[in-house]
Amino acid sequence: MKFGLSRSAGAIAAAALILAPAAVFGQGANATLTGRVSDENGAGLPGVAVAATSPSTGFSRGDTTGRGGAFTIASVPAGTYTVTYEVSGFKTIEQKNVELNVASTRTLDVTMQASPGAEMIIVSTGIPLVRPEAAIGAVVSREELRTLPLDGRQFAAFGALAPGTQLSVNADPTRPDQLTISLDGGSGRNVNDVVDGGDNTDDTIGGQLQNYPLEAVQEFHIQTQQYKAEYGRSSGGVLNVATKSGTNDFHGGAFEYFRDKSLNSETETEKQSGSGKPAYRRNQYGASVGGPIVRDKAHFFLTAERTERKTNYSVDTEGALPQFDGVVTELPFRDELVAAKGSVDISADQYLQVRFGYQKNTSQYGASPLFSPESLGTVVNKYTSILGSHQLQIGQSALNELLFQYSKFDNGITPDSSHPTIDFPNGAVAGQNPNTPQHTGQTKYQYKEDFSYSTNIGRSSHDFKAGINYIHEPRLGGDFSAGVDSPQYFMSTNDINGPVDEIVQYAGFNGQKTPVNEFSAYLQDDWRPSARLTVNVGVRYDLWLGYDLNETGNPIYQTLHAQATYNDASYYDDFRSFGGKLENDKKNWGPRFGFSYDLTGQSKTFVHGGWGIYYDFPYTNATILFPSSAIQSNYGVVYDVVPPPDFRVGDPLPPNPGGGGPAAPNEVALPSVTKTPFTRQVSLGISHQVADWLGVSLDLSNIQYRDIPYRFRGNPRVDGGDRRFPDFGSFRIWIGGGKADYNGANLSFNARLSDKLRLQGFYTLSRITGNVLRGADEFRLTATDYQPDLGGGRRDVSINPLDPQCRGACYGPLDTDARHKVTFAATYSAPWGINVSGVFRYRSATPVMIFTGTDPNNDGYPLDLPAGVSHVNAGRGDSFEQTDLSFSKEFDLTHGIGIEVVAQVFNVFNAKNPAAYRGNVDVPDADLQPAAFAGDPAQGEQRLLQLGARLHF
Repeated sequence: MKFGLSRSAGAIAAAALILAPAAVFGQGANATLTGRVSDENGAGLPGVAVAATSPSTGFSRGDTTGRGGAFTIASVPAGTYTVTYEVSGFKTIEQKNVELNVASTRTLDVTMQASPGAEMIIVSTGIPLVRPEAAIGAVVSREELRTLPLDGRQFAAFGALAPGTQLSVNADPTRPDQLTISLDGGSGRNVNDVVDGGDNTDDTIGGQLQNYPLEAVQEFHIQTQQYKAEYGRSSGGVLNVATKSGTNDFHGGAFEYFRDKSLNSETETEKQSGSGKPAYRRNQYGASVGGPIVRDKAHFFLTAERTERKTNYSVDTEGALPQFDGVVTELPFRDELVAAKGSVDISADQYLQVRFGYQKNTSQYGASPLFSPESLGTVVNKYTSILGSHQLQIGQSALNELLFQYSKFDNGITPDSSHPTIDFPNGAVAGQNPNTPQHTGQTKYQYKEDFSYSTNIGRSSHDFKAGINYIHEPRLGGDFSAGVDSPQYFMSTNDINGPVDEIVQYAGFNGQKTPVNEFSAYLQDDWRPSARLTVNVGVRYDLWLGYDLNETGNPIYQTLHAQATYNDASYYDDFRSFGGKLENDKKNWGPRFGFSYDLTGQSKTFVHGGWGIYYDFPYTNATILFPSSAIQSNYGVVYDVVPPPDFRVGDPLPPNPGGGGPAAPNEVALPSVTKTPFTRQVSLGISHQVADWLGVSLDLSNIQYRDIPYRFRGNPRVDGGDRRFPDFGSFRIWIGGGKADYNGANLSFNARLSDKLRLQGFYTLSRITGNVLRGADEFRLTATDYQPDLGGGRRDVSINPLDPQCRGACYGPLDTDARHKVTFAATYSAPWGINVSGVFRYRSATPVMIFTGTDPNNDGYPLDLPAGVSHVNAGRGDSFEQTDLSFSKEFDLTHGIGIEVVAQVFNVFNAKNPAAYRGNVDVPDADLQPAAFAGDPAQGEQRLLQLGARLHF
């Protein structure tokens, strides 16, 4: 088998790189196979035909070694392959069971034996125990997806198997029950999600957009640090997912997983409220089928699933709303997922795949023990995506990949009540949900092209890759018109009959469109100067257009631009010198460098590290979505009053100082908000195969997060009286000066004690500090989902609102600062055909804001540090731990049909896992007390049992 690259093909490839239009990122979901073939004396063997063939689909690609014996087979679909090495005068080698993982490089170095005749050596190649690459992360295999306990069957949950990560629930209302992967001090918004090479990132809030059925996922790879230049749009990590294709055999099945009240333990909140276990039932069921259209040529795969849940939650407002305490409220949830994929191996040089995805879910928003039943909202989400990709191998060593994707997302959240919103100091809420109504919409077109070329220069080899991409989003925006139907009351005590601190009313319609065009290009070289050293060098450029908002018509900007200088707030001077036009950031160059060195030449000990700059996509919700609404809509504050001390909810409203005039906007941005968030990352580590069954890795890393956008309240009251700018309410200023610093050490292991037992896990020691408290990828200073008594007048408030960039009191550990993280996972094939697997997760306590709500500086914001507390987030809550187990047994029925029965137990030891701490030192018995526990909405599970069965053929 020989491959050749003609001069004309090479010229065409070079021209394609030069003439291709500028665009965004080239993230491959496929694998790369590379290596070196040598003779028995260690000299590189040229002219060896290397071929990788999939026994299940017939897909085959190859390369021929150069003068130094190196070869590269780029962009191979993830799967199990047979690799052959053939050259005249040597024994042919056939390696079976070679696993090629998604978005990974597999290196195979082979020694061939001289032979005058045609002889073959057949060997079986297992998965390596040590990491030879500079990138830090983890691959989650098909076997792990199938066997490990997975709550809700959301595959992204297994991202928590990567070093330095932890699992959490997306707090955004557009993502009900969606699990997120928080890594390196982030909250999950800065993880770029890629499915089959196509973008799957929410450009409004960040993080994962559409979910896919677990049956459709072949495997995925999460890279947390030091990924190459082909990966972008992220200052954190990259989640690469490969969906299943059909094979030469028809396979499929049907499944159902079932939960019920009788299988659950009582939650701590249910015990405290005395409500007992509420009604609960959950069914998750689906089916899949795949097979050949034309054997060894064309294949298909189709799957669909549905989740239906009827659960209730208990209310415990701690006396603020006693009429609702203990009330059990139903929370219906329904989620539908569909995925279909077709693939065609057109010829030895061309491969085509097409994929369709659909999701629709409905749920209740805002469920919390502190929220009254009337304070919920109804969420409806709908997602659609269509992707097509084409590969063309050009001669021996060049490959061109072209991808197009269309995706659409529509979200709506409507209130379940129109009663006035009432916010209590402890975080309790009555009346209309303060985040409703709102709608979000995105329509996205993606065009991407990547070109790979491998060559040998002397005894070294180079794998070059370049890519361009363009994403066009003509529809990116929505509306958020909360608080228009009735006023919002901010209470001074946890008593509905107590005094009111402030009354705010909004009017108008808050809608905006923020269309965005995204362009990127990259160039990288994976250079192997010797068999033991690999160097990765690359650079990428990112450009996002659509952030050039003109604020000159915003009355807030006009007032701040014209006002006299205030010595107590530096950002006022910024407005005086600001011309009113936000600009697109055009300086986003990201150089990358990485290396991996085989210390012994035996592929058992590698030293690796790297440095790079990584730019995040500036998702619009953190930059211009709200400031643009101040320009594009007529929504704003029409009533903002501090009532007299004897005022009570239900009394006639006091006079409006503004005289009831037109709505005043409440959002404005400084030009720094449109600077692209980025990180500078450096790492150094070692991977060592201690024994034939054990590999360990140690990595040290430093990450500097810079230009993180965030918002704060910029119109304080003067000595408790009128606001500094009395024509406006408590408006928010958006700024880009957020920063954080992460230092961490990851110790991980991978053990295969036998064919039946596998263990893996990690321990992370880390510290993350900064001035954006919610997380290194967030845009809020405070958040009620994390700490409920930071709601109401404390939301989005800096400790010192006149100096939001202070490095003293305003700088401290982030909400995500868990100093210790531990995860273990195990799979075991026990006697009698029983499979046992489990996952243990632990993180140490995270910070809590300690504050006083008495407003000693009289700025109108009840969030100040008490005496003796020197910085934000000075307290700590409790640790989190959870153990999940899965037991399954296979029964063979007839003619290749079998059934697997499954029992899964989540939170086996029923850990309470307290959360949602209160830090207000002025509230009796509330200081550092939790408001939520395991089993409450968005807080993980109490002990519960899930039963399931899967019929397959």
